[in-house]
Amino acid sequence: MKIRKLNTKDIETVVELWYETSIIAHDFIQADYWEKNKEAMASIYLPNSETYLAIEDEKIAGFVAMAENFLAAIFVNNQIQGKGIGRKLLNFVKDTRTMIQLKVYKKNMKTVDFYRSQGFEVISENKEEKTGEYEFLMEWREE
Repeated sequence: MKIRKLNTKDIETVVELWYETSIIAHDFIQADYWEKNKEAMASIYLPNSETYLAIEDEKIAGFVAMAENFLAAIFVNNQIQGKGIGRKLLNFVKDTRTMIQLKVYKKNMKTVDFYRSQGFEVISENKEEKTGEYEFLMEWREE
């Protein structure tokens, strides 16, 4: 697996990966919420983030998007989760920072557990206005 920076031509594929993964990982939120956010993801979030792709067999296997020290997104193709791709992407951005914060839905326990296993700690819990769901603010600091 190699990691490279996002190119404009990758955006459509990355948005589809984000959408397909989001509706499964966040099955407690209506799928149309994610559908409505596809355009913003393509035109605002990805172009304005520091985004890296995990490439495996010449295909995009996952991506990580950073906004300074905030991990805005990390997603791995549903078919190949559990093979260390997310961990490699996370370690890639950890190597360039001393602190990272992120938000994750409280009900998304699989992902909460993943972040805890990677050294993140819950520092607060808040209700997200758009979805009405509770989310954790988590933080990792270099030791």
